[in-house]
Amino acid sequence: MVDGLQINVTSTDDFPRVKNSMVEYLKKYGKIVVNIVDARRRSDLQNRLQHAMYREIGKQLYGNDDHFAKCECKLTIGVKLLRDSSEDFKKVYDKNLKHLDYETKLEIISVIPVSSLLSMGAAHQYIEKIYDDYAQKGVNWSDFVNQSRDQLNA
Repeated sequence: MVDGLQINVTSTDDFPRVKNSMVEYLKKYGKIVVNIVDARRRSDLQNRLQHAMYREIGKQLYGNDDHFAKCECKLTIGVKLLRDSSEDFKKVYDKNLKHLDYETKLEIISVIPVSSLLSMGAAHQYIEKIYDDYAQKGVNWSDFVNQSRDQLNA
């Protein structure tokens, strides 16, 4: 968000505030974009899927080092999603971490709950991006999908 406003809506009581803000910004800029995002916290199923994906990436690419896979996913995918969705996170990250070398960032990211901060919608994007990016890096997801299906049916 370059110059804008984020309003968390938790009930219809918030609608007048949203409408007033939209009218104000429309007058100020002549055009606005309204994004509606699923702001629920990520689900337990999403959390379990993410960790299963880290294990699979670790197994196929990094000699069973799922911790490295998790940190790499958080840094290369999760941080971008958070920077795009949270001005506060972007400011803190850019001021304190952006200038650091990759290895140092990985070490720091290992203790920052990046994916835990994602909304349900952002967690869905995170999972999709992990799937796409790591398929391009050589991860064979077909075995993973078959194993997951077998576990669900057991």
